Amino acid sequence: MKAFIVMGRTFKAAYDELFLCVFLSVAWWIGTILVLPAAPVTSGIHNVANRMANYKRVDNSFFWEGARSQIGRSWLLYLINLLTPLLMAVNAWFYFRLEGWPQMIGIVFVWLLVIALMIGQFVFPFFWQQDQPDIKLALRNAAVLAMRNPFYTFLLLLFQILVVGLSTAITLPLILLAPALVALAANFGVAGLLQEMGLAPEPPVVPRR
Repeated sequence: MKAFIVMGRTFKAAYDELFLCVFLSVAWWIGTILVLPAAPVTSGIHNVANRMANYKRVDNSFFWEGARSQIGRSWLLYLINLLTPLLMAVNAWFYFRLEGWPQMIGIVFVWLLVIALMIGQFVFPFFWQQDQPDIKLALRNAAVLAMRNPFYTFLLLLFQILVVGLSTAITLPLILLAPALVALAANFGVAGLLQEMGLAPEPPVVPRR
């Protein structure tokens, strides 16, 4: 149930900051297409998304701050998130091409791929959740919380895959909102887990009219 609440918060945040989310998504696409800024723009979009998930003030200046301030670390996290699932997928594909018992190894690598994706969605959010961003701590916390809450984490991953899939079928949302929605879902997902431990602020109470 908590995962569905987080999904609702993701859509609400995107609606409340629609123009900012469009800016973030377009910036992410441009950075990814140009390759060299890919990691910094990913870091920047997560910096903004993390502030939104913690109910802090946001504007596009926090995107530029996140993109400029952690270039080296953002590339390391980006490559870990990119290459780890790719390595698992290549190994799964290799073993599935063989006949007999080696295909069982392929199944193991499929599960490792799913686990890598589950953990990977939390890496950048945890990086920006820290007062002093630290790569090792972000990776450790992402792995620990993902494995402690596998069903919750898996549902969030499916939600992000669904967002990308639907956006691919409808081209304009893919460009305008999908990257921001994926980042928001991951960051609200982390915030949701931390709220249960008293380590993140609860959503502000909206007074009834």
